[in-house]
This record gives sequence, structure tokens and C-alpha cells, in this order.
Amino acid sequence: MRLILKNLWKRRKQNVWLSVELVLVSIVCWFVIDPLFVIAYHAFGGSDGYDADRLVILTTHSKGKNTIEPATASMGVEGIKAKLRNMEEVECVSLTYQRYYPNGDAAGLTSYFGIPDDTVRWTAGGLLIARRGEDMYRTLGLKVVDGSIEDEGIIITQGLALTLFGRTDVAGATMVEYHNDPWVATPEQMAQYKIAAVVEDYRVSNMMYCRHGAFREYERLYVGDQEELLVRLKEGVDATDFCKRIRSTMQKELSSDSLFVCKAQSMNELIDSRLRYQSVTGSIRRYISLAVFFMANLCLGTIGTFWLQTRKRKGEIGIMRSFGASKGRIMRSFLLEGFVLTLVSHLIGCFMFFQYAVSNGLSVGVMGDRMRDFLPRMGELWLNDFWPHFMVVGTGIYLIVLLVVSVGIAIPVWNICRMKPVEALGDE
Repeated sequence: MRLILKNLWKRRKQNVWLSVELVLVSIVCWFVIDPLFVIAYHAFGGSDGYDADRLVILTTHSKGKNTIEPATASMGVEGIKAKLRNMEEVECVSLTYQRYYPNGDAAGLTSYFGIPDDTVRWTAGGLLIARRGEDMYRTLGLKVVDGSIEDEGIIITQGLALTLFGRTDVAGATMVEYHNDPWVATPEQMAQYKIAAVVEDYRVSNMMYCRHGAFREYERLYVGDQEELLVRLKEGVDATDFCKRIRSTMQKELSSDSLFVCKAQSMNELIDSRLRYQSVTGSIRRYISLAVFFMANLCLGTIGTFWLQTRKRKGEIGIMRSFGASKGRIMRSFLLEGFVLTLVSHLIGCFMFFQYAVSNGLSVGVMGDRMRDFLPRMGELWLNDFWPHFMVVGTGIYLIVLLVVSVGIAIPVWNICRMKPVEALGDE
């Protein structure tokens, strides 16, 4: 290490310019990679919390022009559900309430949750409503952490359980739902529920998680002529193919005296359409295109710079070879110089970007301020915590820059080491 530091100091003039370049590369990488990291995490990181691949959404409509009575609509829906259950591809069916399901038009209500006789430990969260008597939780395919979704009571996410109780094995415990601000809520505005199960945190949409969430059943909910049915298919059945097959005949085969199915869509198709509607897909493509363009130029420029600087030290490598230094020792020596130079430069670059990040914050992805509005009730992800976010992305950028620098050093060093010492010293 002493020899490496000595070599770096000996070539300090050249290394200062290399360091300046690496500092600029590090800062630019922050602006390019940080949004990409957030996008990738929201789109692909973690579990959905439910099984979306085998879900199909069917929309009903009345056969006549006039609105039908709730009782008639309810009988019509039950008739369609019976026909669906008789289909060999279908595992279970559930009638939703006003599209209260993940990726539905209604992401859920905002409510407040706490612990009995504790007015300090409470939090806002999202509440999804299910119709009592429906098989909504099994149809969604919620992933259970503790308890059973078949039991009576409220179902909460593991993020909410950790916030309120500090652990996830809380099935059977009691929690409170406030229908007003907990500080001013009266006894009439509080309701206690037994926790039936704890499930994994779920995606409200493809770009947003819900950590503080709960599922609760309601009785005597209105049934109209335009409702949505969630259908879970059996293992091995492709949801897109199922929708294509039934679209041509669903108005006849999936109908009752008063209602018929007018639309069939898989959950994955719904997710894609919502992303396009929110311009998220286009934003992701723009981010990726810009990132690829900038990273390709940065990598090629950085590799080229270190390649040329290493080639200039051809004679030095020849001298080391003539004194018996092995190829591996020479390679390690040059790579360690690059390691130290990259580390120092990256720390300087991170410090400079830190000044910007403290004032403007780190990236929140393509949802921008729309996601910030949801965070109080969705629950904060570790991604929204400054220091973990900063450290993870900073480490990733350092590894990328180090890889690029290593390529720019290793290839020319290897080529020179393959020469005879006399040939390497020929330019001296």
C-alpha cells in the first residue's frame, strides 16, 4: 500500500485531472442512476403482496337502458357468479365493492389505526373494503404472514403490524380504527377489531406500495348494474388467453336475466393500461433512454482516459517485468491505484451531491409529487428514508465507476504484460 500511495503522489499532476473527471462522473451518475434505481425498485422490487398473474376482472352491465333495482342486480350477479364457478378454469370468484382492490380505480379509504388505550401509538393507513360473504381475500391471493384470512376480523399488513405492535405475529390481538383524528376522536368514533391475519405489504399500483394497509368487510353494500367481479384462475391457466377466449361469447354465456358481462381484462393488462394512462410507461422509457445514452458515453470516456494513461506507463511496466515482477503483481498494483483514486474521487463527488440532495431531496421516481401525497397513509418505505437510500445508491455508483476504471486499466496492463520486457522498454 505504501508503494501504491507513493506512485499516486509521484504522478499527482496527472492524477488530479483523473480525479476531477471521476468526481464529475460520480455526480452525473447520481442524477442518472438514482431515478433509475427508484423506478426499478418500485416496478420490480419486493412482492406484490397478492397473486396478480391469475386474476381476471369482469365488468357487468344491465341488459336494458334503464337502471335496475339493487335486488334484481344482486340476483343477476349471483347468476353470473354461479356460471363462472362452473367453469373448469376458475378457482374462485368475488364481487368487489366500487373497485376497492389493488390497481382498481379506488385505491382505498384513508383511516387511522391504533392500539386500545394508547393515544400515542397510531398511524394513518389505507383501508380496502370487501363485501361480507364474498371470497375476496382468497380471490386476491393475499400472502399470509400470520393468522388465517378465513377467520373473522380485520386483516392488516405486516408494515402496519410492525408500526403498531413492533412485531408481525399479532393475529388474535385487538386494534382500534378511528373515524376521526385520534387526538379528538370520541368513543362513538372508535371501533375495536380482532386481527384475523397479517399479510404482506401490497402494491396499490405498479409504482406504489402500501405498508400501512388493512382489509375489512362491510355488510349490506349496494349492488348496482355496473359491478366488477374478480376471478381467480387455477394453476397453469393463462389469464390473457382466458380473457381472449371468453370475449367473443361472454355476452351470451356469462349473463343472467338482468345483467351480462361486457368487459374482460386480466390484472396484468389493467396494470399496463394504468401505467400508460398515468404516463408512467413513457417516463420510464425516457429515463432508460437517457440513462443508457449518458452511461454509455461516460463509460467509454472514462475507459478511454484510463486506457491512454495506462499505455503511457508502458516503460514502467517493462522495468517491473525486467526485475522479475509477475503479471499478477503488476495487475494488482495498477488496479489498487485505480481503487484508491476512484474511492477518494467518489467520496468527494458524493459530498458535493449531498449538498444538493439535502436541499432538494433524493429521487422519488416517475410518480414525483403524486407519490409524496400518498406516503402519509401508505407508510414510508426504506427507500424514502434519506440515509439508507443515499448509502445504497452511493455504493452502487461507486461499484459501477470502479468496474469502468478497472476495465480501462486491466486490458492495457494485460496487453503490455504479454510483451517481452525489451519490447515494452522500446519506447523509453
